[in-house]
Amino acid sequence: MGTRAGFNEGDGRFWRTDDDDAALRQYRTLISAIDDGVYQLDSDGNFVAVNDTIVETTGYEREELLDEHVSLIMADDDVSAVENAVASRLDGESEETEAFELGLRAAGGETVPCELRITPLVEDGELRGTIGVVRDRTDSKRRLDTFESPTVPSGSVTDVLDEADIGVFVLDDGFEVAWADETVEQYFGLDRDAIVGRDKRALVDETVKRRFENPERFAETVLATYEDNSYVERFECQVEPGDDRDGRWLEHYSKPIESGRYAGGRIELYYDITDRKRSESALRESREEFRSLVDTVEEYAIFRLDPDGRVISWNTGAERIKEYDREEILGESFSVFYTPEDRAAGVPERNLERATERGSLEDEGWRVRADGSQFWANVTITPIRDADGTHRGYLKVTKDMTERRRREQRLENELEDVFSRITDAFYAVDEEFRFTHVNDRAEELLQHPEEDLLGERLWDVFPSAAEIDEVWTAFHTAQETQEATSYEVYYDTLGFWVEANLYPSETGISVYFRDVTDRKEREQYLEDTKEQLEAATEAGAVGTWEWNVAEDTFVAGASFARTFGLDPERAREGFPLERVLSSIHEDDRDRVAARIEDALERCGEYEAEYRVRDADGEIRWVFARGHVECDEAGEAETFPGALTDITERKRAELEAETQRRQLETLFRVLPVGAVVADADGSLVRANAAAREIWGGDVFDADSVDEYEKYAAVWADSGKPVEPDEWTMSQVLRGEEVTEPNVYEIRTFDGERRIIMEHGMPVRDERGDVDRAVVTLTDITERREYQRRLEETVDRLETSNERLEDFAYAASHDLQEPLRMVSSYLRLIEDRYGDALDADGEEFLEFAIDGADRMRNMIDGLLEYSRVETKGNPFEPTDLETVVEGVLADLQLRIEESDADVTVDRLPRVNGDPDQLRQVFQNLLSNAIEYSGDEPPVIRVDAERRGEWWTVSVHDEGLGIDPDDQDRIFEVFQRLHGRGEHEGMGIGLAVCQRIVERHGGEIRVDSEPGEGTTFSVTLPAVDES
Repeated sequence: MGTRAGFNEGDGRFWRTDDDDAALRQYRTLISAIDDGVYQLDSDGNFVAVNDTIVETTGYEREELLDEHVSLIMADDDVSAVENAVASRLDGESEETEAFELGLRAAGGETVPCELRITPLVEDGELRGTIGVVRDRTDSKRRLDTFESPTVPSGSVTDVLDEADIGVFVLDDGFEVAWADETVEQYFGLDRDAIVGRDKRALVDETVKRRFENPERFAETVLATYEDNSYVERFECQVEPGDDRDGRWLEHYSKPIESGRYAGGRIELYYDITDRKRSESALRESREEFRSLVDTVEEYAIFRLDPDGRVISWNTGAERIKEYDREEILGESFSVFYTPEDRAAGVPERNLERATERGSLEDEGWRVRADGSQFWANVTITPIRDADGTHRGYLKVTKDMTERRRREQRLENELEDVFSRITDAFYAVDEEFRFTHVNDRAEELLQHPEEDLLGERLWDVFPSAAEIDEVWTAFHTAQETQEATSYEVYYDTLGFWVEANLYPSETGISVYFRDVTDRKEREQYLEDTKEQLEAATEAGAVGTWEWNVAEDTFVAGASFARTFGLDPERAREGFPLERVLSSIHEDDRDRVAARIEDALERCGEYEAEYRVRDADGEIRWVFARGHVECDEAGEAETFPGALTDITERKRAELEAETQRRQLETLFRVLPVGAVVADADGSLVRANAAAREIWGGDVFDADSVDEYEKYAAVWADSGKPVEPDEWTMSQVLRGEEVTEPNVYEIRTFDGERRIIMEHGMPVRDERGDVDRAVVTLTDITERREYQRRLEETVDRLETSNERLEDFAYAASHDLQEPLRMVSSYLRLIEDRYGDALDADGEEFLEFAIDGADRMRNMIDGLLEYSRVETKGNPFEPTDLETVVEGVLADLQLRIEESDADVTVDRLPRVNGDPDQLRQVFQNLLSNAIEYSGDEPPVIRVDAERRGEWWTVSVHDEGLGIDPDDQDRIFEVFQRLHGRGEHEGMGIGLAVCQRIVERHGGEIRVDSEPGEGTTFSVTLPAVDES
């Protein structure tokens, strides 16, 4: 991690010194007040400070930890993970403080589960250490562990659930059973161990639903929560009795799990409500007894409806309020009590549906008496069910609230005047979210007049508001809980930030709202400014100061002090200005002092850019800005300001300037011509080499259109070069001209030259061509040399062909007289051999042998000369087949010499099969021939090297002296006398010509007495 430098006096240690410095005492007090464990490491990872919580958590004494490596309490893998995170943050790959879940090794050997957060301590770009904050997670881990398996310790949350007779399923995010309690086994007759890990959907379909009286309805309701796991479900259901369970009524309650290990899953609770349901049955019996009392109540109309809404009972109060006799109303639909408008809108039927869904419905509105007159009624509709849940109808209670309604209307009229004077925007909606009132300010902000809003649903007028979770939730929460709510959102439809407060009542919601865009923008500006300031201060990029001019006390922040090489603690107390100026580079000091003096005289602004020396003597560039505050008499009092370290920017600027000068120099001295043009084609730069090539400064085009004035033809075809065919035109179109264009031009001074041009575009940050650079090379002489070379090559090829023809003809013509000499010599031997003495026989033998060798040399010479011209076309050739054929031809010699020949797997190469057979015939024959006194041991193998195969023939024979290894490939060169070994000394020369024809090479590696290896490189076959 580096060195431990930086942790001496003033380095931020705590509990390691008796220093009574006030700042240090405050630091210690702050650390002591933190409940979490806090430690500090040096750059080597050794403890330099720990607080009491660390000591208590680990069980070590403080002195046992100090100066010890952090691996004492932390596993090696965790140490590596922390070091990697610190390195990533230093490299700029991460800016967030990373949290780690790990276990600390305590002194007693136990592991303490903890959460660790690390902050690196950096000074001058170097890591000086780290500070770690440790939070003990033992309790939260223990709470999590209670759901780890179906079997948990007594006293845990599962015991509480079992004692409360609550059946519990915990489902993970795949809706598999992660945990179930014992009560589930009791209620549904299930084996808890068997269902853990099963898909709850399959469990419901296959098993659970069959326990209920209405299985399909139960399954449909429960499975719907898995399809849309975003809401709370509650309903009652009846379990039928069985061999392994009792019959009972249960209340199902389930909700999504939003956090923790099973986030994304669901928890399902089943409450036993059998006793409650029995009580409800008893209550229904009491109601029958109570029915006789109902008829005596005259203030309320109390009557029952059948499930279709027809009247089946009628009390005295109903007769008085609604003015219908019992006989004339029984059997009639209760809709006769509603106004024609409500009946047309389906209000009666909707009220019954809502009462059935909600369990009860309270409503207010105009109702109709028997004579057609209307009264304002408060109505409660309650569905009636038997003990088994069968719907039997409704109980309806109506009270005449006409007088109260009139009083409310008078009050509303008074409130209308009040609301119109409210400066905040105000509107009210009823329980159906229909607008009932809108004041003037609300009309202005909502951009709708009141007459267009009254009676309309809020969500119909502003459908986008229903899509904003904060708005939808606030309104429905206020309605359901009858508690005030509020929200603050940016509403795109209205184009401003809305702050709204909602006040619910039984009849609706009153909404007060205002446009708070200006406030939000100010808050955002302040937040952004704060973040920027904090980031700059944290990074040490900004230093602040305040100079008390009269007292000459220059107080600065820590960042400023470090930049100027000052003691940060002393800088908080203040220095004389001269001490600060002494840190400024001597070449800049007078200029900065003059700027300060000028600002003091003008009581004005101050700006300066200059160099300073920090504590390490390193030069830093800074930019300082401040202003002088003066009293009424114009005397300077204080001089506050801020300073930014711009060293990196200045270094980059200086480096860019250096590169610019280097490029400028390179541009001038390049041996090739270079031309630069702007995006419109105007030629802005041309170096001396370019002007020399063209014979003058002709680069004055203002656009691409003017390129037509440069006359040239294509060097290869002689066709004129069109303006859009110039390399510069191609590059300005975004093309990279790496394959050069070759033109023939007439220069400014009338010469004819051949030039070659390359070009590359220069693009801006958007990828558009900003400039184009073209290089020019005068290849006139090169082209002339090339032409002469081609002519020479043509002449050489013609000469070689003639020489080859001559060699063939000469060797062919020499064969006939040589055959005649050999024939007559053999005739002399046959006819007069007996008449010759010993010397004559020896002379005749020499003559015959010389003639034979001459014939063999002529044959070898002919073969050597025809390697290039008489070979076959190259084709994929299997070397294993070639070598097998050679070994078959040499079989007799192999058996006679008792040779041991090993051939490894050989590749396919691109070559002439007949010539390659000739190469390996020669090499293997030589290996057998020059084996010495021992039986030959020969091995053939191959090695792939890129696009080439190297095939080697190894033997353990006589070997070749290093001084002779080059001449063995020369024609008619022999290393042994003719009496020792046969051969004409031309075989290896032919092999060399064959291999060279294949583009490869043949080489020898040998030591006398150590054997010889001949290696041949041949082109590999592309198997694709």
